[in-house]
Amino acid sequence: MLFAVALTGGGSRSDIDSLPFLRFLSTCVVAFAILLIRRDELARIRVPLALLGAIAVLAFLQLIPLPASVWSALSGRESIASIDALLGIEITRPITLSPAATINTLGALTVPLAALLLFGMTRDRTFVLLGIVAIGLASALFGILQLFADPRSGLFLYEITNNGSAVGFFANRNHHAVFLACCALIGLFLMRYGDAERFTWIRPAMTGSVLFFGLAIITNASRAGLIALVLVLSLGAADAFMVKSRGVDGGKRKGRSRYLPIVLAAAASMLLAVFAAAERSPALARILENSALEDLRAKLLPILFDMAGDFQPWGTGLGAFEHAYRMREPVELLGPAYVNEAHNDWLQFAIEGGTPGTLILLVAALYFISRSIKLLQRSAEQAHARLGLGIILVLGAASVVDYPLRVPSVMVLAVIALAMFAAPAVRGKATG
Repeated sequence: MLFAVALTGGGSRSDIDSLPFLRFLSTCVVAFAILLIRRDELARIRVPLALLGAIAVLAFLQLIPLPASVWSALSGRESIASIDALLGIEITRPITLSPAATINTLGALTVPLAALLLFGMTRDRTFVLLGIVAIGLASALFGILQLFADPRSGLFLYEITNNGSAVGFFANRNHHAVFLACCALIGLFLMRYGDAERFTWIRPAMTGSVLFFGLAIITNASRAGLIALVLVLSLGAADAFMVKSRGVDGGKRKGRSRYLPIVLAAAASMLLAVFAAAERSPALARILENSALEDLRAKLLPILFDMAGDFQPWGTGLGAFEHAYRMREPVELLGPAYVNEAHNDWLQFAIEGGTPGTLILLVAALYFISRSIKLLQRSAEQAHARLGLGIILVLGAASVVDYPLRVPSVMVLAVIALAMFAAPAVRGKATG
């Protein structure tokens, strides 16, 4: 399932040709899992399951048809209601400004739901984590090949993509780089807590993988990825300092494994310094320049805040941001490219989901804070949960300036991270 998602779900657009196959597979997996999953397995994934359910319920509510008199009274619909009045028509419409986009959002939820149910049935989490790292390595290698290929060659899997950049299995280099950063965090985790008795090769393999992920991100020319890498190394070093030399299985750990993340962080910092001095890192060079996209993001912020207020309480409809933005787009921002996402997923979810969506975010944030405090107060027995916390932090930070969680493969990574964060490792199977 992981590899199917990686190869077919690397883009956020709704018109990608591989999406029907991926969603059909996901629906079959959901049906299969419903037949076999046990109650105790469902209990382990109840928090992410409840989150997906809340989003699905909100989408269904936004698809309920409303009489024209009720719909026209909703905030943000005044211009459309005026056109209807001029034409002398009364049309029954749902809350969402784009029913097709909201239906697509419902369809998109089948992919993380399938992965979540399978993960709930999985007893050996190490193989899941190793599978994600393997996908990251394959994607990073594929990205390096893309750097030497024709920008219009078949090595780029998506028609609308960052041609000429190392996008790997993704359509967007930022999403690829953030995914690799999360894979590096998983590699750091397996270096410290992996079952070295069962997998004698796991520590040297993960050490090399983390270094390779760092090099791949540096050559990716993604500022978001570079910042995510710094965050990952900081989280790894903080975990090494915070947790004493007792492993998740309660046994004594060798002292040197504790300092591996710190050594890697120091090595990566030195490597970054060398690249910066030699002016060989595209990502570092892009940090110093002010791109047109950054200018656009800065100009978008006031419009986004206005939209978040104007479309309350029911929002524009999940997935309908692009259509709502066209109603508000100022003339000075018109250009050959169009704004398909807000490039700030926190704000975009509030715009699309309205007050119910904001409440979902608020409840999730309160749970996240309370659970994080409990994790920080406990010992290394909660290692898997702390890994989930780290991945959520990386993806949450990336969502401030981008929309990685609208990509199916990153959705799957996020829902697995949330499942680990919300529930402690299975007793006796903490690392295996």
